[in-house]
Formats: sequence, structure tokens, C-alpha cells
Amino acid sequence: MIKRKFKQYRGYECLNCETPLDVSEKYCHHCGQLNSTKKITISDFIEEFLSNFYAYDSRLRNSIISMFTKPGLLAKEFNEGKRQKYANPFRLFLSVSILLFLSMSLSNKYSQPEKTASSTSINSNKPEELSKLIINDSLANPEQEKLKKKIEKQIESRRDFHKDSIYTNQELSKNSLGFYYGLSSFRNFNLKYPNKSESEALKELGYDDNQLNRYIYSKSKLFKTNDIKSELTEYFYQKLPFLIFLSLPIITIIFWMMFYSRKINYTEHLIFSYTYFTFLFICLILYNTIDIFYSTVADFLMGFYTIILFPFYLYRSLRNFYQQNRWITILKFVILNPLFGIFLLISSLIMIFLGILLF
Repeated sequence: MIKRKFKQYRGYECLNCETPLDVSEKYCHHCGQLNSTKKITISDFIEEFLSNFYAYDSRLRNSIISMFTKPGLLAKEFNEGKRQKYANPFRLFLSVSILLFLSMSLSNKYSQPEKTASSTSINSNKPEELSKLIINDSLANPEQEKLKKKIEKQIESRRDFHKDSIYTNQELSKNSLGFYYGLSSFRNFNLKYPNKSESEALKELGYDDNQLNRYIYSKSKLFKTNDIKSELTEYFYQKLPFLIFLSLPIITIIFWMMFYSRKINYTEHLIFSYTYFTFLFICLILYNTIDIFYSTVADFLMGFYTIILFPFYLYRSLRNFYQQNRWITILKFVILNPLFGIFLLISSLIMIFLGILLF
């Protein structure tokens, strides 16, 4: 019990808004501040902090239990006005998103040495460096043998082309080397000639000096290595929670279209989306945590998520939240899949666009 709430400390006027109060009032009926004249002490401060934390913790506990035991019920009851029982879905989604980002960073940190070694060995495509990796046969284990054969095959098929070289637009087009070789050429050209302007670089590399090419050239300078594809994949994976957060209003349109009702407005559909993706993010946090210690178990878990858990959880969430009968829910669930494909494509394009802008 917080001592500052005791009756002996109550005043006859709110210290915040100066509204007249009765000694029986714990809180100001005008602004809601605690009616107390007691000066705050360290113990009071700690008691209030722990009290507020426990209150949030109990709502958090109720929210997590509800999400895992009764899919869709949290959003339904929150929309019905039962909001003291649960944590705010928007704030909970943001908190879980931050935890997901941290778990992704940790997972990437612990798996980085292994990924870096294989990616450097396979993707650098430098004949003189790759040759060094296949010299010592006596020390090679079965995994190294597979890697050796892959490297040898790359050296044979791409002997004249590797990502640490500079190629003109014509050379890239003629040999069908693709987008990543173009970015690598931009990066390598800038490293070799750092004082040359973007217009000069594009002219020498055989590109049109337009705004798009200048933008791509400027972004190519930000890459740390020539393993462009891996860096982009890692970048978008780490930004996934933030990008999904931005695309949720678009994804919510699907639920609004499929379950249109005058009794449920767009914001209530949005709350349903937040709770559903909060559950997904918690599952991904579990996956990233396991992946740090047991990657094989984590891969199995991801397969279980994708094939069984996530589809079933979505069906149960739709059934509990929208309160429609089983067959109508199943029918709409089936229709939702292609719609999800279309809207996820739109969302992905928006996410990629935003990701490029933020890169």
C-alpha cells in the first residue's frame, strides 16, 4: 500500500489544478492527480514505480495468456471496452517489436562468424583468393570438401568475372552479370577513384547521368563488402518489425474488406491486426532465441510455424473475433490467402521502397 494515499495526508485542494477537494477523495475529480500533501521520498518513489510496473505486468500477463490460449479474444474484449484487464495492443506491439529486433541482432551476432566464413569463401569470387582455400586437402573435413567443390566450380565458370573488379554497363549487359555486379562495380569504382564525382563515374562506366543512377551510385558507397545480396537480406531482415509496423494499416484493409460490418470500424480491425502480429512476433522471438543455441531445432520450429501454427492461429482468431460460423470463417479464410498474397506484395513493395530510402 502506497503511504502517500493514506487519509492523513489528504488535503482540501488539488496541488496540481487547485480544485477544491473533500478529504474523502483519493484523487482529484478534475485532473485525476493523487490527493496527497505528503512530500515524496525515495521509498515513495520506489513504491509507486513498483506499483505501476506490477499493474502493467498484470495486464501484460493477461494479454499474453489470452493471445496464446484464446486467439482473437483480446482484440474482441478490448474493442468491447474491457481495457483495464489488458495491455494496450498498440503499445504491446511496439514493445514486442523492439524485443524482436534485439533477438534478431543477437541471433545474427552469434551466427555471424559461421555465415561470414562461408559467405566470404563462396561469394568473393576472387580466383587468387579462392585458390588459397582449396590448397590443404589433408585438413579438409566433409563440409570443407563440399565447399571446395563449390569454389572450384565457381572459379571454372566465372574465371574472368568476380565482384572485386570494375565493369562497364556494356560488359555487364553482354555477360548477363546482373544487378549485384553493377552495384559492386559502382562501389569498387568509388574506392579506386574516391575524388571523382557521381556524374564522372557514371560516364566512365557507361551509364546515363540521370537522378536514378546517381542515387544508386551514392547508395553503393554504403555497402561494407561486395557481398551485396547478403548485406541487403540482413538489412531488410533486421528492419522487418519496423517495416511490418508501417505496412499494417494496408494489411488491415484485407480484414476490413472481408469482414465488413457497420458494427466494426477500421480501427477495431487494426487492433485485431496488432494482436495477431504481436503473437507472430513473440513466436519469432522464440525462434531467434533457439536459433542462437540449436539452429536445427529452430529450422524445424520455423517449418511448424509456417505450415501448422500460423494458419491455424489465424483461423481461430478470425472465428473468435468476428463471431461468424465455422463454414463462413473457413470460406473467408481460404479467400484471404490470395488476397494476402496481393496485399503482401503491395506491402513488400512499399517496405522495399521505404527500406531503400532509409538505407
